Formats: sequence, structure tokens, C-alpha cells
Amino acid sequence: MLDDVDRFVRTRVAPAASAIDAEAGFFPELLADAAALGLQGIVHDDNGGLDVTRMDLAREVTERISAHSPAVALGIAGARLSAYLLAKYAPSHLRQRWVASTLAARTYGSFAITEPEAGTDIRALSTVAVPDGDDYVLTGHKCWVGFAPVAHVAIVLAKVGSPERDAPMVALVVDMESPGAAGRPGPELSGFRGMPNGELHFDGVRVPRGDRLDVEGFAGMMDGLNMARIDAAAYACGLLRGALLASLTRAHARHAFGRPIGDLQIIQRKIGRMAADYRAAHELTRRAAESFAHGDGGDQDIVSMAKMFASDAARRHTDEAMQIHGALGVVTAEDVNRMHRDAKVTQIFDGTSEIHETMLGRRALRMLARDEPLTAFLGSDTVEEISA
Repeated sequence: MLDDVDRFVRTRVAPAASAIDAEAGFFPELLADAAALGLQGIVHDDNGGLDVTRMDLAREVTERISAHSPAVALGIAGARLSAYLLAKYAPSHLRQRWVASTLAARTYGSFAITEPEAGTDIRALSTVAVPDGDDYVLTGHKCWVGFAPVAHVAIVLAKVGSPERDAPMVALVVDMESPGAAGRPGPELSGFRGMPNGELHFDGVRVPRGDRLDVEGFAGMMDGLNMARIDAAAYACGLLRGALLASLTRAHARHAFGRPIGDLQIIQRKIGRMAADYRAAHELTRRAAESFAHGDGGDQDIVSMAKMFASDAARRHTDEAMQIHGALGVVTAEDVNRMHRDAKVTQIFDGTSEIHETMLGRRALRMLARDEPLTAFLGSDTVEEISA
């Protein structure tokens, strides 16, 4: 499959990447081509069921595409995410309706958690599903939602019956053709341009009680969010890879004061650090994907580490790549400029770097206080070894 992916990137994605970024134009034909190669369905078997043992292959595909267009990689990964949640948790009538068509890029699905006043603080959600006979009546507003303007179906996290902070949550599967449901474009973004993003509005939408994920709503969406965070780390790895290759090429070709700028120690240092951080991010993200492949939703600590480290490194080193390119680096049509803008997005979506820092630090301290092994943080080391 990876040979097919490389050919797809070389012949279809790379030639279109600049135009996608410049025009912020959607690319359904590329998603259809990806679906024909089976890229959206990597973690599914031939019958649409799940085979998450191939999550590391999905990660590698995401990285290779992201080196040229993270927007296209996100379009593919977004379909994989929706289909994963539906295949794992949805009742059979919803699986039959949406999984195959989503994997084939005939329909698009949105994963809707964030609201204008509730991003990182998920308990602050105000979208409410009020039970009414055989239905829920759904009212609320979601934002920063992938595929929102073109979505056929949305998996929506809502509180049941009340907006109270501790109200139970449900993940509803909403047909976006339902009366009262609407998807709209959001503000134009600086990065990941071309990938549709926007808002979902629900005004008294009637959703059958059976059209929900068969799991506690928060837990089910967090399972999906772990998959999304692994992909986010892989986008960042792709950007690191692209920045490294572009910097090497520039350092070799650009001459100043009678010699290649790659002869300058300061440039060598930048590229050396870039290469080391790329390999570190790649390996950490690979470990996160392998943890997910065990089938239990992944190791949340390793996933957080991968997403945080890779995205921060991508932002740092795409900035260095711009510096190495000099004046060309601030030209919006240049690849390194687009990479820099894309890298910033990876630090923000699917949990900001700051919230991942906080979660990791809090969890490590709590584990130490409970005398639990700090396996995710220190491998096989134990609390006793640390104390000693």
C-alpha cells in the first residue's frame, strides 16, 4: 500500500497542494481517489468492520501525505474517524447507512464536540438533547468542525435533558438533512486551507433515540479524540519531514559569500536539531499508534505526548525552515510558508499544547501519589525506583 500512497502523493497530491492552499478549495476528487486506494478504510476490514491493528499503517499514510498537504491528509483521516466511531459503537442500521459510503468518500461525516464557549472545557457544553417520546430534541451550536459545510452526517456530543455541568452526555448520530439541522462555513483559516471547516447548528432537531452511539457520550468521543490526536501528531510529523527536506535542499542550493549556506555552522545546527526532533516525533507518534492498535483506545498519556511534542516541534522547525529560506520564507506561495501556517494549527486543534502539558503533569503527579507505576512516563520504571 505504501508504494501506492507514494505514487498518489507524487502524481495527485503534490501537484495540487499549492492551489489547494492558495484557493482554499475543497478537493472531493482527491478524497475519492484516496478511497479507491483504501486509505480511508485502513482500520476496517473488507466488510466495514474494524481492524485497528493497522493503526500504525494509517499513521504512516497520514504522515506521508501531510508532508505535501495536511489538508488532504485531514480529509482522509476525518472520514476514517467518523467511520471508526460508527463501526465500533453505532447500531446496525446506522452502520449500514453510513460506514461504507463514508469510506468510499460518497458521504462526509463530522465529529462535533467544540462550541463557542466550550473548547478544552468539555463540561461547559451547552448543546442539549431533551428526551421526548421516541426521540431526542437537539438544540445547540458546534464550531471548528471538520466537513461542517458539506457534512451528510454528524456525530454530536450533547448533554441529556439539561445544560448543567455534570449532566450525562450522549453522542447522537444526526442526519444533516433533518429539519432544523444546518452546516455552515466558518471563518477562513490560515492553515489546513481547503479542508472544509465550520459550524453546525441544531434548532429543535428530532433525533430518534436509537440514533446514538452505544456508549457513554463523553467516553465514546474521547475514544475518537485519541485517534484524531494520533493523526494530528502525524500531520505534524509530515510537516517536520517536509521542512527538513526543504531546508536541506535550500542549504545546498543557496550560495552566499561565495559558498553554499549549508557550509555555515549555524545552518548545520538548525538542520541537525530539525532532524533529531523529526525522528523523536516520528517514534513517539509511532508508539502512540501502536498503543491504539491494541484495541482499547490507546494509551492516553503516550497519545498526548506525541501530539504535544510533534506539533510544538513542527511549529518550531517550520519557523527555522522559513529562516533558512530567507526572504522566500515569507512568500505565501512558498511551501515552507504554508508549512509554517499549517504547523500552528496542529498546536491548537484536538487539544492545545498547553492542555496536554497540564494533563500529563497532573496525571504523573496523581499516579505518584497513588504509588502507581509510571509506565507511560518512564517505561518499565516503578515508583519504588524513583523514590530510591
